[in-house]
Amino acid sequence: MKKTLETKPQLIQISAAWNSREGAPLGRNQYVELEIKKPKANGASTKLSANQKPCEKMAEAIVMDGGKRGQVVKVCADPACRTHHPNTPSPQQVERERTEERRRIEKEKLVITTRHRVLATILQRVSAPLKKADLLTVAHYLIDHLPHNQAPILAKRHKVETEKMSRTPQELLAKKVGTYDESALCGILLEISLLDSAYQRTGTANDLLTDAAKRYRVDVERVRKAVAAEFTSKREKLKAKTKGKDVA
Repeated sequence: MKKTLETKPQLIQISAAWNSREGAPLGRNQYVELEIKKPKANGASTKLSANQKPCEKMAEAIVMDGGKRGQVVKVCADPACRTHHPNTPSPQQVERERTEERRRIEKEKLVITTRHRVLATILQRVSAPLKKADLLTVAHYLIDHLPHNQAPILAKRHKVETEKMSRTPQELLAKKVGTYDESALCGILLEISLLDSAYQRTGTANDLLTDAAKRYRVDVERVRKAVAAEFTSKREKLKAKTKGKDVA
């Protein structure tokens, strides 16, 4: 192999490996080994595959490793060759695609930046309390993003019939809140925020419901006693009803 390189120093050095490091023989991903077929003597036309066709960039190469080590073969190592690298985009095509991608990214940035700027300007002009249209915007967003298990609960709390309707609880709720005034909209926004906490069986360190109760001066213990009294009353009535049936 050394003697062959000394005799033909112009030989391209290639490797049987797919990839090759910089300065090493060309890897198989950088060349196509050619098997040039001579035309038939009788003049019959034969469809040739790409690696059987010659090209202007065809050159001799020496295999530096693998089973063909030391053999001299013909290769095409030109990535712009349309005969042997038909799927490789031309430099002009690559540049066009890069230009189009830069334009697309710039267009997206323009749209997003504009929308962010619009949002910032809106927020600068927001005043308290929110107007009905703004409250409705927030309510519709929250309803649309309710967890799957909470939508039926909230619909039931607002007396929205969902069982015989083809539309989803979210759609029915969104329609109903459109009839609410500012006070009712404020209420449902807080209700959605406290729904998880309200259905917890035990309080937690970060109990949003208890915190809200303190803000609104709701005596939680007093409510608990009233609920306990109602439960006791219901049990006594049920016992009395059951006892009456047994006597009869």
